[in-house]
Amino acid sequence: MDKRIDREKKVVTLMVKQYCEDNHSPNELCTECSDLLEYAYDRLLCCPFAEDKPTCSNCTIHCYNKNYKKQIIDVMRHSGPKMIYKYPKDTILYFWDKLKHINHKIK
Repeated sequence: MDKRIDREKKVVTLMVKQYCEDNHSPNELCTECSDLLEYAYDRLLCCPFAEDKPTCSNCTIHCYNKNYKKQIIDVMRHSGPKMIYKYPKDTILYFWDKLKHINHKIK
């Protein structure tokens, strides 16, 4: 598996866990969040860009269906601001990937 996809999986896992811990279940992922995370993994594995995958916010293909898209947006809005404090390394790598893709697109 690609390093890039692995990093994306790790970040989405951290974000969903944070969201669920704060809103649903402090000890383990609830059914709804587990389902969302499984769906996110499936979307990442099916990504046609593979190693050149942009961050989802910069992607030209929006592959989430309506319900999951709303859920993941809620998760990202809630967990995103907390990521830099709780997981600085992962957050920096995420923004590096985002910047790298923007620079690649400009060239």
